[in-house]
Amino acid sequence: RAEDQEGRWRWAYTHERLVRARNSVNRLIGAEVLFTYTDPQFEGALPAMNNQIEGATNAPLRQLLRDHRGMRLTRRIKAIFWWCYMHTENPLPPAQILKIMPTDTQIEAQWEHASRTHPAAGVIPRWGDAIAWHDLHHTSPHRNNWD
Repeated sequence: RAEDQEGRWRWAYTHERLVRARNSVNRLIGAEVLFTYTDPQFEGALPAMNNQIEGATNAPLRQLLRDHRGMRLTRRIKAIFWWCYMHTENPLPPAQILKIMPTDTQIEAQWEHASRTHPAAGVIPRWGDAIAWHDLHHTSPHRNNWD
């Protein structure tokens, strides 16, 4: 029992929030919104996600950036351009892509323009602006700061 604002006693669950959560889940199951993958009408394997933009476009781009994380930012941007060009329905021949591909200076100019428009973005890191691998990992007693 619980006392309300007027001082009257009323009946209440001990763990009211848990009961609300259980009822909410039960309503969603009843409306066939949750656990739809258990429906026998679906045959075969279901996709891990239903967001095609996230799984079909963004995931390979993120993987590309992870695979080439040592490249400087302008080269990573170019790699994304190439990936997008090569995964269109009718990609241009490489010679034509090279003609329209932005150069490093064009990418840096666009980045600086975006940095002025949105100051939190910063600037493209230059030589010596970032932490190098050898600053944090000493594999031998000899200096190896050439990377």
